[in-house]
Amino acid sequence: MIFPLFETICLEQGMVRNIALHQQRYEKSLSLFYRETTVKIHDLWQIIAENSQFYTALDSPLIRCRIAYNHQHYAVQFFPYQRKIYRYFQPVICDDIDYSLKYQDRSLLNQLVKQKGQADEIMIIKKGHVTDCSIGNLVFRQGKDWFTPNTPLLKGTQREFLLQQGRLQEIPILAEDVHQFDEIRLINAMNSLD
Repeated sequence: MIFPLFETICLEQGMVRNIALHQQRYEKSLSLFYRETTVKIHDLWQIIAENSQFYTALDSPLIRCRIAYNHQHYAVQFFPYQRKIYRYFQPVICDDIDYSLKYQDRSLLNQLVKQKGQADEIMIIKKGHVTDCSIGNLVFRQGKDWFTPNTPLLKGTQREFLLQQGRLQEIPILAEDVHQFDEIRLINAMNSLD
């Protein structure tokens, strides 16, 4: 079975993080990807809770739950997760990239990652604007304030959560402006700002 889209959901200390935001993105992605097709909407919390691996996963401090899906069906996997520190980001230019949905096909992103050299991760530049890295959104600190580009490739759930909390501000960030910030971090479902 082919699953063109997926969600990555964080289970931390037995808690499912940002499930409402994942549900919103999942439903929106189904609508956009399968425009004219009848889709079956599943409850992501129910998918997770009814999976036999869920209760085993609760014994681990940090689990990555991956739900791949199409317009009718889904597949669930659970993986232990270890957070990494990303300190160096290699700017990579790609003006024609589109990753507005969380696609299974990451072949272009994988090609871009090959250009990272000794850096920990890439910083994708599209038409002069900072977008994302290959596995999440980017956030930039200036003094005590945190900012994120208003040109993300994918509007991540952690990014949305932080914007809603007022902990993050969305602004235009050009590639030439990156040096003005004190710190850069990667955020995604598995990596928060804390």
